[in-house]
Amino acid sequence: MEPKSQETKTPYRFMLPLVLGTMMNPLNSTMLATALITLCNSFKISVGSGAVLIVSLYVTSTIAQPLMGRLADIYSAKKINTAGFILVLIAALIGMFAPSFGWLIVSRIILGLGTSAAYPSAIALLNKKYAEINKPVPGNVLGIVAITSQVSGVLGPTLGGLLTEAFGWQGIFFINIPWVIVALYLSRAIPDYPAFKSNTKVSLFKKLDIPGILIFSLFLLSLLYVLLQPVFLWYPVAAVVLLLIFVIWWEWKQESPFIDIKLLYYQPALFLVYVRTLATNYILYMILFALPQWLEGVRHVMPAKTGITLLPMTGMAILVGYGVSKIEKPVFQNVLGVAVMLVACLSLFLVNASIPLLFFVLITMVIGVADGINMIANQALLNREVPMSKKGVSFGLYRTAGYIGAILSGTQLKKLFHFGVTDQSFHRIGFYTLIAALVLLVLLVPLLFKVNKPYSKLVVT
Repeated sequence: MEPKSQETKTPYRFMLPLVLGTMMNPLNSTMLATALITLCNSFKISVGSGAVLIVSLYVTSTIAQPLMGRLADIYSAKKINTAGFILVLIAALIGMFAPSFGWLIVSRIILGLGTSAAYPSAIALLNKKYAEINKPVPGNVLGIVAITSQVSGVLGPTLGGLLTEAFGWQGIFFINIPWVIVALYLSRAIPDYPAFKSNTKVSLFKKLDIPGILIFSLFLLSLLYVLLQPVFLWYPVAAVVLLLIFVIWWEWKQESPFIDIKLLYYQPALFLVYVRTLATNYILYMILFALPQWLEGVRHVMPAKTGITLLPMTGMAILVGYGVSKIEKPVFQNVLGVAVMLVACLSLFLVNASIPLLFFVLITMVIGVADGINMIANQALLNREVPMSKKGVSFGLYRTAGYIGAILSGTQLKKLFHFGVTDQSFHRIGFYTLIAALVLLVLLVPLLFKVNKPYSKLVVT
């Protein structure tokens, strides 16, 4: 047994390379925002055509997160984490020296694949480390991972602008090279923990569940296609529903499933985490995308001042998130998060063209509080509900649910602001987010009653 001081001390040296890895996906997602126009001018294409670089990384990440998590579970979390870094290095080199726009798309796809390895493998490694001393991962340790990922997403546009101004658009690819080299060097201290050993012997093909991966990927691609369409179409929606049914049927009868449907069935609290994550990201991204557009479109605030105006919201999310992460009560965190989310959604109806800017900042700080609590609450509850052998794929799927919520919000926001940004259209955002918050409130009810069946009685593969 290790001394108590060593048990409770935050392993910063262990965490640093993992945190650097988890920061890369949101950082690369948002750095392109300020480099896109320069990049498009360089290749003589429209900004609309260049937007495929944004979509390609998001789509790849949505599919690759659970895939990389699954590989981390059945092989080695350390090796998958390292492989992710190497893929990012390859993507950066391709992007820097891309001879055509097509090669940039290839680079972004590889970048999405590589950065997707970081988060699920990092969570798996942290759980394995603390399992050695028979302790759960402390809330503040998980909180650091969540908060640094959020901070990198916020810093992305600023860093992208600085790099583009200094090195041209190639700078947003170049930054990954020293980043990866430092992370790989620091990763040497992380042990290569053995993967979970199943009692059931299955072939490599069945162990990976290749058909399950392909079916689930096709389902996600179809779902993203529907979400990104400007109009509602019945045939694609029907295809998505049929694919979902096929995924459930296939994965239920597998000995070593890619997505463990039985786990979600026997532990409904775990399934509800994904539903809440989707709804939470839908609300938060809807608000976070809308606030800058309202400031610039209604109050005619310049972009630089808009960023400064919204800075207290980000600061509040970080401070509250870290504070709440120290509360080792996931259910309480979720209840508190939903309560504050309801207040945040209601506060949107107070926003209008004549509102004092200081009062507007106070409203954004309430939104920051909701963001900070909920990003910690869902992650903490997920870590409590998932068995050790499923940490990687479960946290990868958690990120996938978040991406879908964000994409759904962006699609709806485009429709709501189609005829311009006004107080009325902004209040409609308040209406839709409030409905989603009420759904979150209803989803708290089953969380308060333990209805899970012991997963230990199932065959875990």
